[in-house]
Amino acid sequence: MIDQLKKMFFPLARPFYLPITSALRRRLGRNYENHPEMELPLAFDYVQLDVERHLHNYLNVQPRDISQILIVGALDANEVVRMERIYTQARFRCFEPNPNYYQNIVRKFSGKPNVSISNFALGKVPGKATFYEPPYPGNGSLLEPDIRKWASSNKVPEGNVTSFEVRVSTLDREAADLPSIDLLLIDVQGAEGEVLGGAAETLKRTKSVFIEVALVMSAYKGGVLFDEIRTKLESRNFRCLGLGICWWNGTGNAFFVKDFEKCVAQSFK
Repeated sequence: MIDQLKKMFFPLARPFYLPITSALRRRLGRNYENHPEMELPLAFDYVQLDVERHLHNYLNVQPRDISQILIVGALDANEVVRMERIYTQARFRCFEPNPNYYQNIVRKFSGKPNVSISNFALGKVPGKATFYEPPYPGNGSLLEPDIRKWASSNKVPEGNVTSFEVRVSTLDREAADLPSIDLLLIDVQGAEGEVLGGAAETLKRTKSVFIEVALVMSAYKGGVLFDEIRTKLESRNFRCLGLGICWWNGTGNAFFVKDFEKCVAQSFK
């Protein structure tokens, strides 16, 4: 009964309280330096939120010009919910191999023609592979976790790792029909190198990459580190514009934009 009342009340009240709360957040949020008691976003969260809200600025276009976003390792696809409010013309193509998460986001975006969802992993070559799922949401990977390192880095009990077989495709196969990609978002827990290994052609048509990274040590066997990812992307004219790292485990998020010098030059015209 209470949940039903909440569902009825908040949509009706939102137009009245939202302008007030939004104004307060904007005012307070600009004054962090004088309010040390105010909690800052975690570094990796900040980088992601910055990209979600200002992608068009980084690419020097209008929000309506953002047309295609790919999300590899979608989990609950909350990024789509946030970004589709800003990028109203964008289409989202999501990939999630875990059958439970896949079914959840299929239901979540049922009836939305701008969102497509595929239930397989992306890697270097198509086929089948073992997918490993530690006992904590959002940590599944094609790479087997070192459970002790994983538990220590996430500050959680070790627990048990489950595994199951998944279908694997490549970005070059799944994105072959897309002439241009505004944002490629990769969150695959150490297997970023696997995804990029199957994306040689896709990266030629990609304008920016948001990717999970490990700076000094991966909790997943065979996981590539940030320096290797940066070298691979820089060789394709991407420049790292954002890096947010967790101080306790050295993992976080990085954001790369292709031909950023051209974007800056255009803004001065």
